[in-house]
Amino acid sequence: MSAVSNDGVHLESEDWGDELKPGTDLFHGQYTIERHLKSGGFGITYLARDSLHRQVVIKECFPEGMCVRPSRAVRPRSRTYGAGVATLIQKFIREAQNLSRIDHPNVVRVHQVFEDNDTAYMVLDFIEGRDLGEAITVNPLGPDEIRSALLQLLDAVAVIHDRGLLHRDISPDNIMLDDQRRPVLIDFGAARDQKPGRDRPRSTVHVVKDGYSPQELYLQGGDQGPWSDLYALAATFHHLIAGEAPPNSQTRLAALAMGSPDPYQPLAGRFDAYPPTFLAAIDKALSVMAHARIQSAREWTALITGAPAPQPRPVLQPKAPAPPRPAVIARPAAKPPLPLTRAAACVAAVLALGAVILATV
Repeated sequence: MSAVSNDGVHLESEDWGDELKPGTDLFHGQYTIERHLKSGGFGITYLARDSLHRQVVIKECFPEGMCVRPSRAVRPRSRTYGAGVATLIQKFIREAQNLSRIDHPNVVRVHQVFEDNDTAYMVLDFIEGRDLGEAITVNPLGPDEIRSALLQLLDAVAVIHDRGLLHRDISPDNIMLDDQRRPVLIDFGAARDQKPGRDRPRSTVHVVKDGYSPQELYLQGGDQGPWSDLYALAATFHHLIAGEAPPNSQTRLAALAMGSPDPYQPLAGRFDAYPPTFLAAIDKALSVMAHARIQSAREWTALITGAPAPQPRPVLQPKAPAPPRPAVIARPAAKPPLPLTRAAACVAAVLALGAVILATV
């Protein structure tokens, strides 16, 4: 069996990887795959068209270390992975639902999540433009654009964290510049809740990118939090400013453990086009140890702007029904106690009367 690619080249079936072929229909024909965009540890991303012929991006839940695709359907590699794959699919669905409630101009919109081929799919906006990785070499951002882009993304990350989510894969290739050169955070395939409970086990699949991932993402059970996303965001903007990503965080951690100097070279003092406080904040967010970093996106914004850090935006939750009131047993009304001032006045009057009686004896 053979197929024809977009450029007219005939491809044999064994030339295909795990991705779905162009022309594949999903969700009862509502979406049609046009081409493969990229693959990662958690999933596969496609360009597709919906039933109204609009271009969309579809993210498929496909943890590559645990799955195979013998045909269209996704199957665990072995019985050992069955429960883990099922957990990841449900987690993918739940987090797509959470992301769909984020309404921010710098966060890609999630329109739908559905199940097909024994896995799950997330439908997102198609962003016309190029990612920051391309922009670094093709059409670099100037200092004012970089400052503006960072402030916009910090506001977006703050909203994501307010929802109790972590992105965990911020990097130049996961930030798009749209046709107005506005940064848009994309690809939430590695996103997860900040505090998994007993019924929400940590994923066995890790996404790490040397130079961008903090050291705690390399460790199973590492202490991950908002500071982890901020490290990755700082590494991305370090690349924009310095022309290269910072050293691998594992290499930096090993150097500190051996008593050697940190190989990271701070930005502050090296780039005159940026205010020293702007560069110092990026350096702080890139601290190897999590406790030494900036702890929230709003704190970082305040360091850049000089304004007080705003309070987190409230997340509206449905109100729980009020518990039933306990039955009240009727009792005779007790006389209210005297107010403190009246009681004090009465005592004073009694003492004064006693003093007068003694004086007349």
